Amino acid sequence: MKSSLASTSSSAAARIRLPPAPARPHPTAPPVVATSTGAVASACCALAPWAGTSAVLGSAVVTALVVLGGWSVDRHLGVVVTARRRRSEFLASLDAVDEAVARLRAARTRELADWYPTADRLVASGPSCRPTRALVLGVGRASSGLVLEGRPEDDLEPGDPAVARLARLRVEAATLDEAPLCVALSSTVRVVGPPVVAEAVASGLRRQVRAGGPGPTEAADAIECVLVDAAAADGPPPTPLRPVDTIVVIGQDGEAVVTRKDGRRCRQSLRVAFWSVRDDGAPSV
Repeated sequence: MKSSLASTSSSAAARIRLPPAPARPHPTAPPVVATSTGAVASACCALAPWAGTSAVLGSAVVTALVVLGGWSVDRHLGVVVTARRRRSEFLASLDAVDEAVARLRAARTRELADWYPTADRLVASGPSCRPTRALVLGVGRASSGLVLEGRPEDDLEPGDPAVARLARLRVEAATLDEAPLCVALSSTVRVVGPPVVAEAVASGLRRQVRAGGPGPTEAADAIECVLVDAAAADGPPPTPLRPVDTIVVIGQDGEAVVTRKDGRRCRQSLRVAFWSVRDDGAPSV
């Protein structure tokens, strides 16, 4: 389930270009000119009266072999060195992309936390905080809006470690781990869970509703709290319950899951915020 978030800045649609895969180096061309020059020079020496034919021929052969041998060694070493250099540059570019993704994800998380504060951050935000525009159920994984362009993995060998690294980088860039999970401020929400914990979560949600304008009575009507002890955790609720838009279930271990959102069944884990039950006098079922 994706969180209901509004795009508030250009960072929501940030794009990062991935570096191209390192191109395979091309071997150098045979030294035809050098070999030919050596052979011509040796042939010219044959015109000298003091040079024997066998000596000149041997010199030409040796010259050609030396030039070709040197080219062969240079060709092999050049390919290896060039391939290593291009590979190193590619991995360094991936490191830079990794840092940029981490920076943008952190900035986006901070920005969303300012726009959509949970109940425990309303006071900390102070009077300069933006007005409450949505009911924040908690924080969890959601889409980041960050796009990585390019597919260098298509030009890499299937077993190349960089392919797995690129896959992990795409997953990391596409999500935020601490994004606010929101519903409309007018939604009706039921919090189901053990005493104290469920009451503290419901109290925090009511605080958000009141911060948006409605009074304590309207907030109590919008946020319903159903207490379930360990013995009855798997049983039906003790009394008939009214239909609501969203249901948050908190387990005995404190793990929270949204099982219904905006009238549709779902399953989304999240981290909820708590607020003192003394802040409201709404009853629990």
